[in-house]
Amino acid sequence: MNLIKFGIVGMGLRGNLFADTLRQNPHAELAAVSDAFPAALERSREKYGVPGYADVKEMLDKERLDALVIATPDFLHREPVLLAAERGVHFMVEKPFSTSVEEAEEMREAVNRAGIKCMVAFENRWNSPFVAVKEAVSGGEIGDILTINARLNDTIYVPTKMLKWSTGSSPGWFLLPHATDIALWLKPEASPVRVYAVGTKKKLAGMGIDTYDSIQSVVSFDDGTHAAFTTSWVLPESMPLIYDFKYEIIGDSGALYVDLADQMVRQAGGVYRHVHTLGTPINGQLTSAPSCMLNAFVNHVRLDTAPEAGADAGLLNTKLVDAIHRSAASGHAEKI
Repeated sequence: MNLIKFGIVGMGLRGNLFADTLRQNPHAELAAVSDAFPAALERSREKYGVPGYADVKEMLDKERLDALVIATPDFLHREPVLLAAERGVHFMVEKPFSTSVEEAEEMREAVNRAGIKCMVAFENRWNSPFVAVKEAVSGGEIGDILTINARLNDTIYVPTKMLKWSTGSSPGWFLLPHATDIALWLKPEASPVRVYAVGTKKKLAGMGIDTYDSIQSVVSFDDGTHAAFTTSWVLPESMPLIYDFKYEIIGDSGALYVDLADQMVRQAGGVYRHVHTLGTPINGQLTSAPSCMLNAFVNHVRLDTAPEAGADAGLLNTKLVDAIHRSAASGHAEKI
């Protein structure tokens, strides 16, 4: 059996998770890695025993790759996407597809011209609580969706310590694509048309990180329904989990409530915390949503099937989150 040869661009936390996932997949092979930071590149070369490149173009020129995983920062997706498309290499790219509508449109056009498989990493489509929600909604258990309320926040650890590039992003670009994609996934028959948003820049800006502390938005759909999205990057580090993700879907005959901050196990000791149980490896096998997502992409390449979360989904999500940022900046409702 010919294994699908993968390269990974961006060997941070996500890149390493994806590399570990590929090593467990019987149909895939990690063939090369790329990272602009020498220390990360050297660690990855040693850990995975594959060639490493500081430049993604050089990796694509020298290695015969079938597919690429793009795990670079939010605003650095365009170059590897266009390079992969030029060479006919299938790819999975981290969300958001792009932080620029113009770039996202260019990227989608390149994908369509090349006829390659593109999957945007909206990982919560593979997160078991949301999979159960999707099945309930599709099965008509709550009737037609009337409204959605979502809250996705991180502790201040994320923009100040975990990410080296938070100034180039925002809680809107880093977090909202997860929450907004779930709404678009649950309401495929409706299109977002307008958004009104407000944002606060105080705490992080005072620390020298020029980005939003929080953003609140209301999105209107063309079927007359609405969804509210709240996101923040300044929760205290004492929170029991690094993130707080809650989702409420109200239909005309029922409702669904999701709380990913409560994963059933609480631990007390030096500190009180909620144990992150979703995606716990079982018998050494990776079971997290990102791993399930990448395994699904491997199957799309192997079986020649089309990813559901493709370039069109990525472009629509970018348009929506871009409109949220434009509205927060302008103080007015913005069209999507």
